[in-house]
Amino acid sequence: MKTGFSVLRFSLKQAPDGRLTQEVRRCGEFNDVEQAFDTARMEALREWQDAVNQPELAAKPGRVVEIKIKDTEWGYELKKDHQVVSRFWVHDSTPAAIPGA
Repeated sequence: MKTGFSVLRFSLKQAPDGRLTQEVRRCGEFNDVEQAFDTARMEALREWQDAVNQPELAAKPGRVVEIKIKDTEWGYELKKDHQVVSRFWVHDSTPAAIPGA
């Protein structure tokens, strides 16, 4: 059984010129893959809660914004109106070595 799983948060940041760029942040290291997925899910839920409570959403009455969490084989994605704004993915920190490679 492999040990050493990382949870990484991939998110969009707006550059000074207005373009969107990706930022990566480590959310933790885990020996157990289930712990890593639990952490990824909890981080996605926390960020979802922050997103639905943003004051700018309340300031635009009549505008519907869909904010949802999508379960993927690698972890969880937070989407706003079909755009992925954050990903919390589980990565193997110690990939298997291929003998003879």
